[in-house]
Amino acid sequence: MHPLAYDHLKRVFMDRKVIGPDDTCEYYPCHFTGQDCTWCFCPFYPCEDVQTGGEWVPIKTGGIIWGCSDCFWLHTPEVAAALMAEFRKLGIDSVESLETRKEELNAIFIRLKERYPPKPAK
Repeated sequence: MHPLAYDHLKRVFMDRKVIGPDDTCEYYPCHFTGQDCTWCFCPFYPCEDVQTGGEWVPIKTGGIIWGCSDCFWLHTPEVAAALMAEFRKLGIDSVESLETRKEELNAIFIRLKERYPPKPAK
């Protein structure tokens, strides 16, 4: 996991609450105005699910990387809050938990997508 992602997610788990829009961030809004920034660094990355708006993007070195710039799903307030609730319910309370409980994380992803189907980018 990238160090910036680790540090951000560590703060999220320490605070144990959704952030909402973060207009103090130099990149805000990176997805859409009013986005919830709690999961700025996605715990599902790389989800490899095009329904979320993500896609494989070519990089300069000739490979590809999963790009999330068109993912609006995780940044909607209801999905961000529901993910926090799922983590609390299952006792996923640290970045290390994310790294060791991949199967549960995948099940959460599927449940949330069923409950809150991604909408196409506008």
